[in-house]
Amino acid sequence: MYLTAKMELGKYCNKELEGKDEKIRDLFPEMFKSDNLDSVSVEFETGYWRKANHIHKWFVDNCQDGEDECQISYVDREDLETLKVVCQKVLKFENGEKKKVQIKTGWANGKDTFAEIEVIADKEKIEELLPTTSGCFFGGEEYDEYYFGDLKETIEIIDKCLNLPEYWSFRYRSSW
Repeated sequence: MYLTAKMELGKYCNKELEGKDEKIRDLFPEMFKSDNLDSVSVEFETGYWRKANHIHKWFVDNCQDGEDECQISYVDREDLETLKVVCQKVLKFENGEKKKVQIKTGWANGKDTFAEIEVIADKEKIEELLPTTSGCFFGGEEYDEYYFGDLKETIEIIDKCLNLPEYWSFRYRSSW
C-alpha cells in the first residue's frame, strides 16, 4: 500500500512554482529538448503500509468509490485530514479492556498452530469508525497491537504529507 506525493513543474503550473521550473530544466536539460515538452512531474513515496487492511479499506471506501482494483487514486488534503481524525478517535480505545483470544499462526506436524494474543474486548465502536476487512494477503482482522500500530504510523505519514506545500498532490495505490 503506497501513498505518493506529486508535483507538476512547467509553464502551465500554478503561480507558486513560477521560476522554479528553471532549476529542473538545468538539472535535466535533455527532458526539455523537445519543442512539445513544457512540464515535468516529480513524485515520491510518502507512505508505505503492509497488511494494514483497515487503512486500505478506508482508502477504498473514501477515495476509490468502493472499487478495489489496485488502481492509482487521487487523495486530497481533506481526505488525509479526515483519515487522521478517524485514526486519532480510534486510538482512544487502545487502552480499553482487553481479552485473550487464540489465533491461527500456521501449520506444523500435520496440525494447525495457534498463539494467544490480547485484543480489545469491546470493539463495536472501533468497527463503526475504522473496521478491518478480510481478503487475500490482507493481514489480521483483530483489534490488537498491530492494528493500533498501523494507526500511529498512518498519523505520522499524514503529518508528513500535510507539512508539504499546497502544490503537492497525493495518490494512493495498493498492490496485492
